[in-house]
Amino acid sequence: MRRHFGGLTAVGTTQGIAVRFVAFLVALSSACAGCDGVAGADGTPTVPAYMAFDYERLRSAHRTSADAALAFLDGLSPAQRAEAVLPFGDPRQSNWSNLPPVIFNDRNGVRLGDLSETQAEALHRFLATALSADGYATTMAVVGAEDQLAEDSLVGGWYWSSGNYWLAFFGEPTNAVPAATVADADSTPATPVAEKPWGWQFGGHHLAINMTVVGGRSHLSPTFVGVEPARYITGESTVAPLAEHRAAGLALFNALDETQRRQALADSRPREMLTGAGKDGFIPTVEGVAVSGWNTALQGQLMNLVRLWVRMMPADSAAHRLAEVREDLGETYFTWHGEANGAHPIYYRVQGPRLIVEFSTQGKDVGDDGHQHTIYRNPTNEYGSAAARGRLPERNLAAGFHRQRWVAHPLSHRTVVHSNVRVTQQ
Repeated sequence: MRRHFGGLTAVGTTQGIAVRFVAFLVALSSACAGCDGVAGADGTPTVPAYMAFDYERLRSAHRTSADAALAFLDGLSPAQRAEAVLPFGDPRQSNWSNLPPVIFNDRNGVRLGDLSETQAEALHRFLATALSADGYATTMAVVGAEDQLAEDSLVGGWYWSSGNYWLAFFGEPTNAVPAATVADADSTPATPVAEKPWGWQFGGHHLAINMTVVGGRSHLSPTFVGVEPARYITGESTVAPLAEHRAAGLALFNALDETQRRQALADSRPREMLTGAGKDGFIPTVEGVAVSGWNTALQGQLMNLVRLWVRMMPADSAAHRLAEVREDLGETYFTWHGEANGAHPIYYRVQGPRLIVEFSTQGKDVGDDGHQHTIYRNPTNEYGSAAARGRLPERNLAAGFHRQRWVAHPLSHRTVVHSNVRVTQQ
């Protein structure tokens, strides 16, 4: 059935894809309650047993995310491709939202529900290649929640559909060009040439993944992941993609001593994500407890918390990113609002020179757990802008890092507010 609202057409996915998707979620949710992957001995995610077939089947088709992206684009019509590919650095990259499409329907790219089954399969092959197993599983669990909303009498009439997600590319996907095999005439060694920077965006209700690829490394910022309902049943299994994020935050707060808890408490609870959609360039005032005073065990617990977002990226990129976060622990803060038992809505934020992570439970609108919002940002490398310029920042000065100069999104020239300091992007 085809529905129209606000200029947007909602079309259900084809039966074959829908059946496979439901089967995927059933298998996904039966493996682990949080559906966030299974960690190995070193804490890094391994390919979960429930994804051994589906994820590996999708992932094995292409060597790199660029190969998978090009295969997807080659299967589009000229008109679809024109919608799917925008210039790298285009200001429209900041055009994303966690709102449902009936409210925010001017998204970038091509819509999943408008693709043929073959095209949709290619889209999933791309996502499975560009993301880690955990990242792909989390993404699919968020998408699957839309069909749960469609069946809920409390929120009906909003044309919920797992087809209401869009994929866009910024710049033409390219692979790295190897160095020439023959040296220059003066015997100077040849220099490897990296691929041109390119990025992609996949999103809809409660989802906005922004990934930029530079020199074979992925950069994930900004990325919004939410879910409503926070926990739902598929078949006989439970899906809860952010359950581990909530549990890890609670565990960290409860692991603090009494003095550290008092320091961590925020005066008020933000009504929404401080750095969510439409907040590019905003740096919240630093508050909470300084991580620098924590023991090694607590700092490790914080790193495992941050890892829940970072591990959506391919393993090599995630390792690089976690190393950056660890370097900045001496300048990182943790703030909390809510009861220690999690009986009521909670909010927490981890903030450092190159990191902002927010988590918030949004009440009990649908289902037993309401819904949840999270945002992940690297404020010095939004949309991979610093990496694309070859200017990834090192550690910032220990004092007043929140006054650091903002690294501009390419082609962006606007004034942004850093706490109480106003600067102009160049």
